[in-house]
Amino acid sequence: KPMIIRWIIFVVPTIVGTADGVVGANLKNEIVPSISTTVSSQDGRNRPHNYKILKDEIKYTGWRQIIRRTVLAPPRPHHGEKVIEFDIIDQSKSRNDLENSSRAVIVFAWNSSTKTATLIREYMPACHRILNGLAAGIVEGDKHEDDLVAARFELEEECHLGGGTWHRLTEEGISVPMDKYVVTEVTPHLVIDPCHVPDPRPLDDEEDIEIIHGVTEEEIRQMIREGDMNLVSAWACLLALDRLRELGEIK
Repeated sequence: KPMIIRWIIFVVPTIVGTADGVVGANLKNEIVPSISTTVSSQDGRNRPHNYKILKDEIKYTGWRQIIRRTVLAPPRPHHGEKVIEFDIIDQSKSRNDLENSSRAVIVFAWNSSTKTATLIREYMPACHRILNGLAAGIVEGDKHEDDLVAARFELEEECHLGGGTWHRLTEEGISVPMDKYVVTEVTPHLVIDPCHVPDPRPLDDEEDIEIIHGVTEEEIRQMIREGDMNLVSAWACLLALDRLRELGEIK
């Protein structure tokens, strides 16, 4: 297989407290080459097809949006073109720009000294259960300059952590569709050795989160096997554990 050289930027923070309690960082960037022998499959995201969006209509707006998407499907053997309607979900609370996918972030926090992760435990209304998971949230244009800023905010709000060395767990510029019927795309991040934030940003009003420190790799895998984590958190955990193995953090 062809050898592809990727560059990983390691961020070494010096954490300082500020007057308003928000943690800041003096960052020094060091670029270290990482060699991968895998072949990129980014072209798979843009496979040509003949489906055409005829219109999008917002049918409901609340904590989420329901969009009625009308699509013209291409002809198949023994069938002509067909108009199909789908109800799709936008995870944004409200958004008028339907041409661009809404974005979300999810963060796996790792302590290299204890070789453990920090998870959260919270009520999930759809399954009506309290499950484990990762800090995550929507990228909000009025609050976040980009996906990484959103990830840092979510980590601080939900895990009371900041700083650390950050790794994007997808290829640069790539986010992943959450589901077949969800327009929101997710970018997963790994952060190694973040520090405690004594006065973190507040949670949203509807959030009630318990922070779980000291979770081992095996405990995480057991949670995934037992269904004690939703699919998105499980996916991000497995990506993070793979990256930690590549970095020599775990065997």
